[in-house]
This record gives sequence, C-alpha cells and structure tokens, in this order.
Amino acid sequence: MSTVELKNKLKEKIDSLEEDYLLEHLIGIIEIETSDDEFKIPEVHKRSIDRGIAQIKAGQGISNDEVMERVRRWVDK
Repeated sequence: MSTVELKNKLKEKIDSLEEDYLLEHLIGIIEIETSDDEFKIPEVHKRSIDRGIAQIKAGQGISNDEVMERVRRWVDK
C-alpha cells in the first residue's frame, strides 16, 4: 500500500472514531515518533533498572524459561 493510500485509510478510520481515548493514544504515538526530543528515562525507572541489575549480579534473577513456565502454569489455572 502506498503512503497516500495509508494516509487516506488512516484518515477514514480517524474520522469514524468516537472514542477520545483512542484519539489521544494516536496523537501520543504520532508525537513520540515525530519528536526530535531525546527520550529521557525518569529517575525512578533508572533506580528500578539499577536494582534489577544488582539482583541479577547477586544471582537473584530467573531465566526467561522459568518466567515462561510460571506464565504457562498461571494461565492453566
């Protein structure tokens, strides 16, 4: 599909939307993707990341396989 066709399809979909939350999400996505601003990780998230890295280094992490197994057991309940 060409750029013009994609834009026209998107415009049609947007015109038919009545849900404000969807319009707000779309605006947010477009603003993020077209912004020249550098993405900054909030300090609270940096601290969480650092804490996670420290836990992994201390051997307190679990493998992706274990996570997936826990998810499968949880879904099967």
